[in-house]
Parts: sequence; structure tokens; C-alpha cells
Amino acid sequence: MHKKIINQLLVKGKATVSEKIVLQVIKSFNKLFIKNHKKCINKALINITPLIKVKQLKQKRKRSRLKEFPYIISNKTRISLALKYFVNKTNSKSETNAYKKFINELLNAVKNTGTIVNKKKSLYEYAFIKKKYFYYRWF
Repeated sequence: MHKKIINQLLVKGKATVSEKIVLQVIKSFNKLFIKNHKKCINKALINITPLIKVKQLKQKRKRSRLKEFPYIISNKTRISLALKYFVNKTNSKSETNAYKKFINELLNAVKNTGTIVNKKKSLYEYAFIKKKYFYYRWF
């Protein structure tokens, strides 16, 4: 799991920088808390992973309308989407150190609060609105 996180965190194509960030996160997490860091990361990823995604398709007829179809995603894409959400949110905040951002988002995800969990909930609400097209799966 750490290799996937490192690959998502790549900064300008340099894996060593992202490895240092992940190691700093693990060290500071162990200093601050008694809990096992692997369990916390796994719980955070479980709380973040979306089960449903919405895909847009164009109609090829007279009116070019976009139809949006909710569909269930596979396990591999769930994990990669969760890591992308996680890394994007850690990059967008305005804090000084990258590992502090990462720890804050990790703790928010473990508590099932924060912006990433809200994004997941809003995605589910949007998919529920578009559920009338759920059974048209030809893509």
C-alpha cells in the first residue's frame, strides 16, 4: 500500500521526495499517537473509497445532450480514486509542510469527517439523482 501512496505523491517525477514525505508521516504519526499507522491508513482509505462513479456520455442523435450514468467501480479503481482524492486534497491546502497536510487529512478521514468524505457523500447524492439511467450499461 505504501508504494501506491508514494506513486500518487510523486513530485515532479521524483520518487525519493515522495518517499521522504511518507517516511516523515509515519515517523511523526508514531510519535504523536500510540496507534498503528497501517491500520489508520487502511481505515482512512476505507472511509474515502467511493463505490459509485458517474460517467458522461454524449448522444449521437440530433440533440447533442450529455447523459450521466452512475456505475459501480472495481476494487482497483476504488483504491486508486481514493488515493487521488487524498493526494489532491493534501496538495490544495495551504500549510507549510507536506507531511503535516497528509497527517491532518489522514486523521480527518479516520474520523469520517473532512472535505474528502464530504466529496464522497456529494458524489453519492448526485449518483442517486441520476439513478434512472443506472441499468443502461453498454460502455
